Amino acid sequence: MEIKELIERAADKVGSQKALAELIGEIPTHLSAMKAGKRYCGYRKRAQMAALIGENPARTIIAAIAEELRDEVPHEAEAKKALSAILSAFPAETDEPHEVVDKRWRKR
Repeated sequence: MEIKELIERAADKVGSQKALAELIGEIPTHLSAMKAGKRYCGYRKRAQMAALIGENPARTIIAAIAEELRDEVPHEAEAKKALSAILSAFPAETDEPHEVVDKRWRKR
């Protein structure tokens, strides 16, 4: 989920962007800058907002890390691909592995 959407949904949940900023320990103008893409929003703040709206914070943290990795740097591109595979293996709607969702999980 893009940071703008995350902030909007969390702000709607708590009543306002100012209330959200206070709740997550951020200065309101900094939160506005994060929403506009002018200021960095770390994975901890993203996880707090995700938890507020009922999203899985672990998915949010993994996605945030993957977002920061650059495609033009080979080792970062490889890591980004691996993180994307992890996210794909756990559908957002269930947060369970595909094998569990598809009832193909096998005991080892």
